Amino acid sequence: MIKHFGVFPAYGVLVPVIAYYVLFRPSAFRAAAPYLKRRFPGCGRLKKLWLTYRHYYAFGLCLIDQAATNILGREGLKIVFPDADELRELSEEGRGLVLVVSHIGVWHSAISTLDYLRRPVYLNWRRERHSQSMGLSDFQGSGVEVHVISPDSFLGGIPEMSLALTHGRIVAVMGDRGYGSTTGQRADFLGEKARFPVLAYHLAFLTNSDLVVFLASRTGPRRILLRASIKRMTDEWREAGKTRACSDLLNWYVGELERHLNDHPFMWYNFENIWAPEEQISPEGRGDKR
Repeated sequence: MIKHFGVFPAYGVLVPVIAYYVLFRPSAFRAAAPYLKRRFPGCGRLKKLWLTYRHYYAFGLCLIDQAATNILGREGLKIVFPDADELRELSEEGRGLVLVVSHIGVWHSAISTLDYLRRPVYLNWRRERHSQSMGLSDFQGSGVEVHVISPDSFLGGIPEMSLALTHGRIVAVMGDRGYGSTTGQRADFLGEKARFPVLAYHLAFLTNSDLVVFLASRTGPRRILLRASIKRMTDEWREAGKTRACSDLLNWYVGELERHLNDHPFMWYNFENIWAPEEQISPEGRGDKR
């Protein structure tokens, strides 16, 4: 359909499909509830249904746009990236870059825009869950090396990622949900303590690499807004010690995420209840479902 008629007919099909799932599939309502009730507190039943519909509809639009990029390539894709020059200048210094990625908007397609930095990119996620959907095909022909490091590999892939960073590579790590036994820490998020992985901050500290919080929101049909917030790994961070530095860097990331969601509330697609007590967050749930 997309190849011959574009994305708009697919957008239309979403309307009844999402309505069905929200009204008749309680599991869909439950999956979105932990985030929505904290992002929009105090809503009644009807308002919750409407918010859930809007959330899943926005999710569906992102998936269609991602499929369009996989099918049509970047032709017709408009990307607004105000921080592109700043990120390029940082990249040209040659230090390792830890990219903290979130389940925000069309984040799969956003990852592929890194080819403009002309540096090898290492992605820390499960290949079987992402190789068909995250836009890796967009790198083909760009001349940029792309490597997928499985979190199920030896020590979660930390040795390989650390080596890549010491050689000035880019390593992308999920910041809003970890895999399996990934070490996590709680931070204030939307008014309550929530669990986040801290792998990105440990890697940055251990390899003296800079951090970049990379957020991507869909702003219209095949339209993406990218934002990059940068934190340099200075002597001040190292003097604070790993525990303090990683905790402060996590809080910085969570603050950036929350501010972004204030402007784009229906763009976050982490359907894990990261606010649940530790014993209720199963190892399977900590894995990436998207």
